[in-house]
Amino acid sequence: MKPDKLTAAQRRAIMDDLLGRFVWPVEEEYMHEAFEVVTDAARRKHVVLWPRESARAEPPFGRWLHEMAHALLAESVHPQFRKPFFSKETAAPVRATYTPLFEAALDWYVQALLMDVAPGPQGADLDERFRMSAHMLRQGHALPSVEFVADAGLALASFKRWRGLEIDTQGKLNLVVRAFGRAAPEKPTLFGLQSLSRGLMEAFGLHTARLVCERGFERWRVEALKPTG
Repeated sequence: MKPDKLTAAQRRAIMDDLLGRFVWPVEEEYMHEAFEVVTDAARRKHVVLWPRESARAEPPFGRWLHEMAHALLAESVHPQFRKPFFSKETAAPVRATYTPLFEAALDWYVQALLMDVAPGPQGADLDERFRMSAHMLRQGHALPSVEFVADAGLALASFKRWRGLEIDTQGKLNLVVRAFGRAAPEKPTLFGLQSLSRGLMEAFGLHTARLVCERGFERWRVEALKPTG
């Protein structure tokens, strides 16, 4: 069931279930430029920033679910599950190229959480993303970017895991789908996230990544692979 088809009572029940899993307080602030969920690990709290009416409309329910799932994983597993944080040694262009890949890795775990909390809305989203990716691949579209390959790989791997169906893939996309398949999304750990992210990067053969401690916090350092031979 798509999020916009839920009744108010159904949305409330899902929200109560998800919010009931938090230990840290979830605060709300209003009159901001855009919707955002901020996790403050140092103060052990989350803050939902709501936009003022003149800025933009309230976010769709699916967006709220997704961002709150990130926040819950950031609290219960590690702050890197909120969004990718990079070390200062990682150059800005490299960050821009690979951020979608790290976000796809995080979404693998977010989907598993939401398939437990809200299987109807999340399942509908999973089905739609699969249809879009499969359609583009059947039309013979080229794989234009890291972002497209990561997103398509996530969609195909998710459909295989939760729907039991798959389509044939080749090349980089096949390697990405297989990397997702090796990770257990229902058991999120920082080690598992690092292994998945490194596996996804292997598909492109140019860089690798590892978590390094910087100012007391783990961050991604993306490094070029050394030539072999």
